Order: sequence, then C-alpha cells, then structure tokens
Amino acid sequence: MRNSRTIFLLCLVLACGVFANGREAARPVPSEKPKGGWQEQGEMNCSFASARVRMITRFEGRGFRLKHEIPLGHRGDRCLMLWEGKEHSFLLMLWRLDVDKTGFSIGEVKDDQK
Repeated sequence: MRNSRTIFLLCLVLACGVFANGREAARPVPSEKPKGGWQEQGEMNCSFASARVRMITRFEGRGFRLKHEIPLGHRGDRCLMLWEGKEHSFLLMLWRLDVDKTGFSIGEVKDDQK
C-alpha cells in the first residue's frame, strides 16, 4: 500500500512539474503548516548541478538517505528525489530556471496509516 501511495505522489508531482517551469512557481510561498503540498519553495542562485549537490549535502547532513532519484526532462535539468529518515520522508523537486538559477520545492511525505 505504501508503494502505491509513493508512486501516486510521484505521478502527481510529475504532473505538477509541467507548470513549475516558470519563475512564478519558484518564489517562496508563505503558508501556515499546510496540509499536504510543499512546505518549502524557493530559488537558489546557482546552477542546477550545484543546487543538486547542495541539496544532497543538506539532506545527508541531517541524517537522511536518498531512496529514489528520478531525472526529468530531455536535458536532465529537472529531478525528483525521495529522502527517508528515521521518522520523516521528504520529496524534493529541483528544476533549472536559468544558467545560474535553480528552483526547488520540498514537501513531507505523510503516511496516513500512522
């Protein structure tokens, strides 16, 4: 059951990723403890490759392990990563906005069975 929920979430994010190519989708969105969805969104002033390495370092430094990485797009300038920790799992989406600018979204994967 957990596997099918993860696949559904990944498909949902892939569908939403089509709309996340513009700058509007990369600006931080203020919200109070959202129910589902992205908890953190923004832009990084670095290339896609550099942003990917920074996020990997960020998550690994906090004790998470990369469970899945899915490259998206023809040019490999977008990706989805599923990070798992002892108590939490996060979905990270990265996409190239410009040569030196990368958008990101981070959301917690909730397990409704707990």
